[in-house]
Amino acid sequence: MSSSQPRLLWSSSFILLALGNLLMATGFYFLIPTLPVYVVDVLHAKTSDVGYILAAYTVSALIIRPFTGIGLDTWGRKWIYIISLLIFTLTILLYPLILTFGLLLAVRFFHGFSWGSTTTAGMTVVVDVIPPQKRGRGIGYFGISFTLAMAIAPVLALFIMERWGYFEMFYIAALFSFCGFLLVLFVRYPVIQAPPEKSKLSWSKFIEPKGIPISVPMALFGISYGGVVSFITLYDKELGLAEAGSFFLVLAGGVTFSRLFSGQIFDKYGPNYLMTGGFLANIAGLIFLALMQNLTGFLIAAGMIGVGVGIMMPTLQTMANNVVSVRRRGAANATLITAFDLGIGMGSLGLGFLSEEIGFDGMYLVCMALTIIAMIYYFLHVRGFYERNVRDEG
Repeated sequence: MSSSQPRLLWSSSFILLALGNLLMATGFYFLIPTLPVYVVDVLHAKTSDVGYILAAYTVSALIIRPFTGIGLDTWGRKWIYIISLLIFTLTILLYPLILTFGLLLAVRFFHGFSWGSTTTAGMTVVVDVIPPQKRGRGIGYFGISFTLAMAIAPVLALFIMERWGYFEMFYIAALFSFCGFLLVLFVRYPVIQAPPEKSKLSWSKFIEPKGIPISVPMALFGISYGGVVSFITLYDKELGLAEAGSFFLVLAGGVTFSRLFSGQIFDKYGPNYLMTGGFLANIAGLIFLALMQNLTGFLIAAGMIGVGVGIMMPTLQTMANNVVSVRRRGAANATLITAFDLGIGMGSLGLGFLSEEIGFDGMYLVCMALTIIAMIYYFLHVRGFYERNVRDEG
């Protein structure tokens, strides 16, 4: 990296990255609640086929992230990020051309590559421009850009889809993402020194070993979160609530609320209190979602799951970046997000089939059980591992 550490949290580069990410993520979240409905109602596929569409996207992102990580650590951040975001944006314009389920599956698989490289690069760049002593806060605040997109995009996308149609919704999603692309062109990207000597490719080049223990609870959490965001629109229709947009809005509110204070708590007290609260909020939210099948329970679940998401994701990301050097941040972020993608993919595909056997309510109870397993693993293994390996960067 450059010779001096960043001193300001709210630098122009941080603000541009956050705004650019907000706009890119808005384009992404336009597709999350609408594609399941599109697959079932327009392409006349089965509910279980929704899982294939979501899993295809996740699998390709999972494949590309380790390669992106090594590229970021070897060749730098700037052009990998910019080119990935441009390809991500242009791919959205392919969706209006899709008329068959098979073609949609192919486009989603291709789209996942650019999503995987864009998000891995963006999360790595933003860590580079955050002062080390404010890393928890910075990652938390940056994550609010995802949260605001999660709040705005589903409601807006569903409105556009119902008012004007799918094609208009796809075009507007691409427009949001393109505006984000324009903003990140003006970021002052830090210079990352290349490794001092070239070495042969190895498994550790792609996957950061120190990131693996922290990635296990992230993967288990990803399964649960994948079940929530992938099937909540269909669960909402089954319950006859017609409040999927409200669910995403309240979910985003919970995430925003928790991110506002979780970073400061991390920087002062470390991760353990936060992770306890995050796990318990997710578990409680999934219980409400499965068992209290009315509007009140639906929205309480959204808020509690949102609080859990807003705590756990930035906390685990900060932990992963705190145990590695600057030259391994790309690999560390790729490892962590790959684990999350793996969880999302397993959740989207496996839980889709499971929901047909035991219903959505039973499926969400399974997600609760997986969250409990993740909590047990964290306190038995991850807590001690982090305390032994955390780096002091002043």
